[in-house]
Amino acid sequence: MSYPTIEDTILDDGRISQWLAQQMLETRNLDLAKTLADVDKLKIILNKRLDRVVKERKTFKTQVDLNIISF
Repeated sequence: MSYPTIEDTILDDGRISQWLAQQMLETRNLDLAKTLADVDKLKIILNKRLDRVVKERKTFKTQVDLNIISF
């Protein structure tokens, strides 16, 4: 199979993460519509994880943001 030059250029460039490069190689032989649907699901999961992390950090900050007593 021949793949677009741009894809190989991106892989050879080295500016993307190793994980992303591996995903590009792994998905070459998969149905693109199913792969995109899976990527959309992953995006939703990661966005929810990010929202949870942000909420946890805000909660932690408000709990430890106490006035410092100077002696």
